[in-house]
Amino acid sequence: MTRKNPYFLIGTLGMLMTSIFNILLETIVAEGSLISSFSLLYPVFIAFLLVGAGNMVRHQHRSHQIN
Repeated sequence: MTRKNPYFLIGTLGMLMTSIFNILLETIVAEGSLISSFSLLYPVFIAFLLVGAGNMVRHQHRSHQIN
């Protein structure tokens, strides 16, 4: 198993957990005030995903140049 970039892992797990909590709280609580707090978390975890994916692509590109 290859070792994944920690930024990619944080972004993936963060998006997954945030969306699950958002869906659960949306079904339980009818107020829209909780939803706005989750909308702030999505861009943060998307940024982690983008940085992690960029690092993995850069690392993969470097390893192909060596071989």
